[in-house]
This record gives sequence, structure tokens and C-alpha cells, in this order.
Amino acid sequence: MEIRFSHSFACTPRAYWDLAWDPELEREIRSAAEVDFTVLEERVEGSRAFSRTRVAPRRELPVVAQKALGQTRLSYVQEIDQDNAAMTTSWRVLSELLPDKVRCQGTSRVVPAPPGCERVIEGNIEVAIPFVGGAIERVILSEIERSYERAAEVIRRRLPRG
Repeated sequence: MEIRFSHSFACTPRAYWDLAWDPELEREIRSAAEVDFTVLEERVEGSRAFSRTRVAPRRELPVVAQKALGQTRLSYVQEIDQDNAAMTTSWRVLSELLPDKVRCQGTSRVVPAPPGCERVIEGNIEVAIPFVGGAIERVILSEIERSYERAAEVIRRRLPRG
């Protein structure tokens, strides 16, 4: 399943990027996301930053997914490789329950666009489980979209009014 969505911001790409990766704002976004986060690893090397975080959405899975997976909630590890100079990230979502059955990865980038800039998220999700794979893909896509939408709302509130 393809992932592709974007959000517009009324600021320059660099202003967006610097605000979006501010540690205080990241805490606010995580609070708004309705997920539990555990930082597993963080490191910075020049203009690049890498993080591994365990993410556990607080919402329960749909019943069909619960029956297929044998649990009510899904948790995963999110890896982000962030290039601050290029204003891009590469990300992967690693299923802890079925690592050989679930693949989810993509990129995000910030580009100039009226009235300021646009954050573009692209990627794909593959869940290789007969009969319920598509339903699980839709749940994962929904979680990704919801997370990015909440982050966009928090960022927009924090942008200077002009």
C-alpha cells in the first residue's frame, strides 16, 4: 500500500525544519499523538541525526487484527535518519511482533510551496499475512497519517503569526 500525503505551512522550509525538530516541540507533538514513546537510541553526526523509538498507540486494533495477531495493541520501533542540511528524513517502522511479515518505510522532505513550504511524506506498507494483511496495512496507514496530522497542527500553532 502506497503512502503519500503532505501538509502546507506558512513559513520558509528552513523555518519549518528548525521548528519541527526543536526538542520542546517534539515533546508537545508526542503528547498530542496519543501514543507512548520510549527512546531507544539517539545520536548526532554532523548535520545528520538518527533515532530509534518504540511507539505504542494507545488505541486498540480492530477486532479482525486482534484475532490475527493475538493482541489488542500494536507496538513498533520507528527509526528516523534525519538530514538537517537537505531537510529530509528516511524512516522505517519495524514490527516487533511480526518483523518478517511487516515492511513499512518511507521518506519525508520539505520543499518551497505557496504560501511557504510543504512537507511531503511518501513510502509504502506491506503486511504479508493472508486475509488480514490489507486491514492491518490500513490500520498502520491510519496511525501514520494521524500522527503526521497532529504534528502539523502543533507546528502550525507554534509558527509566528505574520
